[in-house]
Amino acid sequence: MHPPISLIFFFLTAGTSIGLFILTYFIEFLTIFGKGQGLPKEVVLVSGVISLILIGAGAVGASFHLGHKLRAWKAIRRFNTSWLSREAVFSGAYGFTLLIYLVLKYFEVSPFLEHTFGIITWILGVLSGYSTAMIYASNRFVLEWNSGITVIYYLLMYLMLGSSAFTVISYFYNLPYTGTFLFLTFLFVLLGLGFRIAFNVRQFYIKRPTLNEALNLPHNRPIRVIDKGSTTENYCTTEFYYAKGKQMLPTFIPLAYLFTFVIPLFLLIYIYVTDVVNMPLLVLIYLSVLAGSAIERWCFFVEGNHVQNLFYGLYPEEGYKLRKGYMERKETKISLY
Repeated sequence: MHPPISLIFFFLTAGTSIGLFILTYFIEFLTIFGKGQGLPKEVVLVSGVISLILIGAGAVGASFHLGHKLRAWKAIRRFNTSWLSREAVFSGAYGFTLLIYLVLKYFEVSPFLEHTFGIITWILGVLSGYSTAMIYASNRFVLEWNSGITVIYYLLMYLMLGSSAFTVISYFYNLPYTGTFLFLTFLFVLLGLGFRIAFNVRQFYIKRPTLNEALNLPHNRPIRVIDKGSTTENYCTTEFYYAKGKQMLPTFIPLAYLFTFVIPLFLLIYIYVTDVVNMPLLVLIYLSVLAGSAIERWCFFVEGNHVQNLFYGLYPEEGYKLRKGYMERKETKISLY
């Protein structure tokens, strides 16, 4: 699949926004049960405003992926059947309730209302991230994405971005939570590494459809693609397949692992071993996760192989091999009813 830059931008901005708010409000939420002192008002407002700006920027950036931007409102009408519609609704609602929460926090209207909208915003943020992940995980035509691993890994990356961003804010305001969130960042990055490896390993065991299966023919009848039906490139051969990207994958996947996981883990271990914490190190951890996530999302799209590529000779080679036993005993039945 061709990687859309606008969607990668949305992932980075929405991921940092939602991840940052999830962790910020979680500390505030604990105060309901008398756990901890909560965050200073200024920290909550700064973190919230950053989250609000990022989700707004992400929404604007994502609109560039639409062919007809003025028809974007129609997505809302598909809420019952479309994860894309749910993402749009939940993301918009998340931004709106976040704004209300910040206004209530600023004017200190009522602790009850603050926590009510804080909880609602928190839930909407999680639902927004989950809906975005399900857009890919529910796609049965791109088998690399069609897995629960995609959802868990996607949400973990939100937490990686959010926790690494919050450590910067925590250190800047000299809060006692810096050590805790350094540990959480380490935990999320380590879990993310595990699920990213699982995502890649799974690709070796995917049972891909074959050209014979697509044409509903038994595998004792060899079929090969002679002509792809078009003398020039078209939408199907450029958007559903990225030839240059496939050539670059062997270079970009190691880079994604390096910046998203290896460098942040190395820096976090260095902090724990030397007990040296400073702003440049924390900023570097966040920037490394951010840059690595951008590269990783690019790889994620390029790794996807849409089954329609079978008809253009662009699918992985196992799609063009005979699979013994498929339909060899199938009997053709003709019925008038």
